Amino acid sequence: MTDREFIKNLRKLDKIQPSKHWLVLLRRNLIAQIDYDIKRERSERFDFLLAPLRFGWLGSFQSTALAVSLVFIFVFGPWLAIKASEGSLPGDLLYSVKKASEGVQKTVANSEEKPRLQVEFAGRRLEELSKINQDLPDNLEKTSKSIEIIINFKDNLASVSQQIKDISSKDKAVVVAQETKKLKENLAKAKSEMPAEVKGDIAEAEKSIERINEEILAVLTSGRGEKNESAATTTLDQEIIIYLKASTSTDEAALPEN
Repeated sequence: MTDREFIKNLRKLDKIQPSKHWLVLLRRNLIAQIDYDIKRERSERFDFLLAPLRFGWLGSFQSTALAVSLVFIFVFGPWLAIKASEGSLPGDLLYSVKKASEGVQKTVANSEEKPRLQVEFAGRRLEELSKINQDLPDNLEKTSKSIEIIINFKDNLASVSQQIKDISSKDKAVVVAQETKKLKENLAKAKSEMPAEVKGDIAEAEKSIERINEEILAVLTSGRGEKNESAATTTLDQEIIIYLKASTSTDEAALPEN
């Protein structure tokens, strides 16, 4: 194609007219765009006027919410962590929290409350053993955790045995005797389910419970000639003493002679 022909063809483009459909569509698009721009401009002006009020309220709300959250964390956070740790087992993340909370309770308790607390903690160790026996298969992990729990269980019993002498109230001694009775029954139930590796530790724990019963019996029978004892307390003491005497005599008979 020569230059002259090319120029001639270009001039023919001037005669091309757009279709009516395209013109209508273009007009609608332009009107919509103009309408959108006007509304956006008005909205920006309105937002500019309300921004100080809106963001000031939001900032105040955020500050209040943050303060309430911090207070909740500091006040209820430790309690929630302790409650969450109650079902934990050795090796769990919250088990250290559980043991630490027990240590705090022992520290703040008076001397007459400590034996009862130690019996309660010993009961928790038996619950942990029961969970391990139910949840874990017979393997090294189960044996390792069982041994750890039994050691802690014996430590709790040893503390009870050492602290019984600090109890001057017979009512509190009766409470410890009742809890120790439950502990002995639960230990007998759990004994058959425990790994063979902890059988020796279980036997030592049973002997510790026997010593505790003897020490509680000594507390309850001391000074029984006092005239100021109430009839109700005396009756309850007698019932516990009968149980303790029967328990210790049975345990002694079961022990092998030296």
